[in-house]
Amino acid sequence: MVKGIAIFSVFASFVALSLCGCGKNEPGDPQVSSQSTEQDFAKIHKNVDFNKEDKEKMHSLGMTTEEGASGGHGMSSVHGKKEKADPNKVIATVNNEKILRKDLDKILDRFKSHVNPAAITSMEQQITDQLVTQSLLRQFVVEKKLTVSSDVVDKEIAKMRDNIKNNPATKDRTLEQFLEFQGSNIDELKTAINMSAAIENYVSKGIDEKKLEDYFMKNIGNFNGETVTASHILVDTKGKKTQAEIDGARAKIESIKKELDEGADFAELAKKYSDCPTGKTGGELGSFPRHGIMVEEFSKAAFATDVGKVSDPVKTEFGYHLIKVTAKTPPKDVSFSQVKDKVREELIALEMNATIKYLKEKANIEITL
Repeated sequence: MVKGIAIFSVFASFVALSLCGCGKNEPGDPQVSSQSTEQDFAKIHKNVDFNKEDKEKMHSLGMTTEEGASGGHGMSSVHGKKEKADPNKVIATVNNEKILRKDLDKILDRFKSHVNPAAITSMEQQITDQLVTQSLLRQFVVEKKLTVSSDVVDKEIAKMRDNIKNNPATKDRTLEQFLEFQGSNIDELKTAINMSAAIENYVSKGIDEKKLEDYFMKNIGNFNGETVTASHILVDTKGKKTQAEIDGARAKIESIKKELDEGADFAELAKKYSDCPTGKTGGELGSFPRHGIMVEEFSKAAFATDVGKVSDPVKTEFGYHLIKVTAKTPPKDVSFSQVKDKVREELIALEMNATIKYLKEKANIEITL
């Protein structure tokens, strides 16, 4: 039942890491388009070089470090060693509720040794945004007095235990060990599940059969298995404020395209030039559908590019991209009944995103990171 647990859960650190974005949306579960906010209930991107043990732990919980779009750009410079921030410094205030630096560091410290130092500042901002979202949703649950029965929570806990037990790579570990790995415990997880299920119930009240069928017909490309596999090179523009800086980024991406046209290797140029952490693996993004994972400009260009070819420069909110398409999976015939559960999940994610957007618009939020 509960598909959106990652909004609130102790795994928010993974969520935050996946939001650094390079052409990728800020999605729900499943990932949805640009009207979404700071959520990501699904995939972890290749901006994090987890070791084998870390990957096994995450895979056992339905997480992956191998698929989906890449994360993180927004990088300005490689950071040198700096003093530890005051753990009690207020980094954000949400309707008078304070978020402290130690709340951020609890998540950041677990992963920053695995991440390109240049991405740390961007990651801190993304984690802070996640903490703000979580705070808003906690307040919303209290205000609306939302809750679910203990049976729902217990069933979700049992399902997690079964997933770990049935995974050959993790069968000798326990859920408690995974929670400890995240710096959490079973009580925090139960609270997270309760909140997630309660909000899911709230946002799904208006979703009936007709609404599901209408959404399926309008967005069939999300459910028919059509995908493209691609790599990209990003020249970041998010930190650029002047037209001269933006023009410089455009000139840089055009220069890279010229090198490619003259026979340069795409993966090598990604390693050399890309502002996305996926550059170190040749810019690989994995496979993604026509809608939902990537921002629309990026996805449209990728699907319009022939296999083996490189797109012209593509502008998104993240910067300028060159996209190399390496494979495509054609769409399959699919009926509503076959994918009804997935349609419901996606529509619930959209409703969740709309709720978060509304809460943010009416909230008094101050970020002082």
